[in-house]
Amino acid sequence: MSGTDSTVEQILTSYDTITVVGASTVAAKAAHSVPAHMQRHGWRIIPVNPHADRILSEPVYRTLAEVPEQVGLVDLFRPSWQAPDFARQAVAAGATALWPAPLPTTPGCSTSRTAA
Repeated sequence: MSGTDSTVEQILTSYDTITVVGASTVAAKAAHSVPAHMQRHGWRIIPVNPHADRILSEPVYRTLAEVPEQVGLVDLFRPSWQAPDFARQAVAAGATALWPAPLPTTPGCSTSRTAA
């Protein structure tokens, strides 16, 4: 097993709750399907999205700062240029791990990926 694989395994086995920044209500988006898959396999999902009330049958928080419990692993579904700001917010919320999810980079996807 490579160092990267063991790091991924350590992260995925260390957390039972994943806070998903940029979680989407649109089933076709990775920001919905990936957390849905994780939820189906036993992880608890805490969605963060300023434009939704419920995602994956869970209450949605507008910001990381509004999550009322300890934040551990943050899965980030936002464009890379927004990552530094969300990383600062994650640290302020007490996150111990940040997983930036890759997003499509094709020109046709640029508009849809900015509005999770």
